[in-house]
Amino acid sequence: MKRSILGLMYLIHGMRNAGIQVDDRLESIGIKAEALGPSSIIHPSLEWDILKVVGHDVQSETGLFIGQHYSLAGYGPLLMLLVTCNRVYDAIHNGIQYQSLTYLYGVLGIENSEHQIALTYQPVDLYSEMGLLRAQCEVSGTYKFLNDIYKMMGLSVPNVRIELPFTQPEDADILKQYHDYYGSDLHFGCKYACFWIDKEVMELKIPSSDPITHRVYEAKCIAEIERLNVEEVKTQPLIQRVNDYLELQQGVIPSMAEVAQALNVPERTLRHQLQQLGTSYKQIREQLIKHKALRLIEYKEYSIEVIAELLGYSEPAAFNHAFKRWFGQSPRQYGK
Repeated sequence: MKRSILGLMYLIHGMRNAGIQVDDRLESIGIKAEALGPSSIIHPSLEWDILKVVGHDVQSETGLFIGQHYSLAGYGPLLMLLVTCNRVYDAIHNGIQYQSLTYLYGVLGIENSEHQIALTYQPVDLYSEMGLLRAQCEVSGTYKFLNDIYKMMGLSVPNVRIELPFTQPEDADILKQYHDYYGSDLHFGCKYACFWIDKEVMELKIPSSDPITHRVYEAKCIAEIERLNVEEVKTQPLIQRVNDYLELQQGVIPSMAEVAQALNVPERTLRHQLQQLGTSYKQIREQLIKHKALRLIEYKEYSIEVIAELLGYSEPAAFNHAFKRWFGQSPRQYGK
């Protein structure tokens, strides 16, 4: 199933702040970082290929720093679902249930002890350097996500016992960086990551709880997962490749000639093969813009004018006209 591109965007942002020439690495494979849109989705295999390029020769411990640049921005319906839950435990449970809408490759779960409950994170790969880097980023990002979500809910950040599936660094300076970020109750060499929190904290009522709003955003999250599943089943490989490349773009969408060049396929061949599959570049492009428009509006982070610009429209009026043609109502009416 396709996934949010946010993890890749956060990784790029964190690498920049770590002094890594990530933009040059992206351009070497025909991708401009500024063209990546927060509402985009990406196939895991393509994201992994990109990660192998941008993460080449980057020390896995750098992920501790990179993960601190992950944020709540861009999570839209999922974020609203979490902050409108009744209890902290419900928010954790919902985060696990809808984790396919997050940046994570690893798997979230819950573990219980007599007095505490842990949010667990099981990495996919701890054996390759790239797998370790990704796990470090995601564990660090998950800890930041927990702290940020508590603050957004209007709650104090609780004390957390943290267990990491990484070897304890021998370098004292690097070890200090871990403790500076995760705190003193930190333990290395564990089977997987655990964030242990007292059960009393898990039972706290969330001040922003709202059952009606919660049901609305639960339906949106379910619909998004279903849409991603349907796309995965029905999409032909060539159409998938075109979609994947266009999903990485923001602003003015590339021409068919530019896409053909990026995919290393002659433009005439690309046009003919798409026709054989009963579609065209224009149809794929419009369908993609429609989906992006809906996601951007539902995130409620951008004005209609900004959304129009992100989708490549020179004027908001042109976007309004297209949106009405697609959905029978204006973007503002849809967003209410």
